[in-house]
This record gives sequence, structure tokens and C-alpha cells, in this order.
Amino acid sequence: SLSTKPIAKVAEARARKNKRARTKLAAAKKKAEAVANSSEMSEAMKLKAISKAMRGQDAKNPGKTYVVSKKGGGTKGGKGIKLVDKRMRNDKRSMERASKKRKGGKVGGLTGSKKRRNHK
Repeated sequence: SLSTKPIAKVAEARARKNKRARTKLAAAKKKAEAVANSSEMSEAMKLKAISKAMRGQDAKNPGKTYVVSKKGGGTKGGKGIKLVDKRMRNDKRSMERASKKRKGGKVGGLTGSKKRRNHK
């Protein structure tokens, strides 16, 4: 994981990733500008071409960070930070676990003893 790698290596990797993202974004912007300036396309076609060029380039906004507040109340909320209590955090985690479990799901209606009972 990242915690075991040397900091310099991690920084270099992140810099490479950011550089790739910047070059892709620049290329997409250039393409979008060329499409916008072309006169032989209709407005709808232009919109579609531009959205296709920009697809996957949108900066992914990081989600909220959940901070579990303690009794002292020393933590402050800020941009992208939501203060929660222990129960809310546990509820959220259990919901994620349940949805993961559901994703695998049972195949076929009968399971366990019902399946054994009705075998042919």
C-alpha cells in the first residue's frame, strides 16, 4: 500500500498521473474547440461531439469526509467534511456491507434445506 512505499516514489507517481490527466484534458479541450468552430455541423451534433470529447475528463470531486465527533467537540466541520456520531458511521458502514452482500446475491429461488427437500 501507499503507507509502505517511500514518499518520493508516491509523489512521483501522483505527479505522473496528474500530468497524464492534464494532457488528456488539454487534448479534449482542443478537440472541443475545433468542433465548436466548425460550421458544417448542426448545433446538436456539435454538442454531442463535444460531450464525447470531454467524456471521462471531468474532475472527479472527492466525496464527503465523515468525521466522527467525540465528546469534547473539538472538531470543526469545513468544506467537504460532515460531522457524524458513532451510530451514524456504523449505520453507513452496515448499509454498505449489506449492499455488497446483496450484489453477490442468491441465484435461483430455492436455497439450503428447501432445495434439498425438493430435489428430483
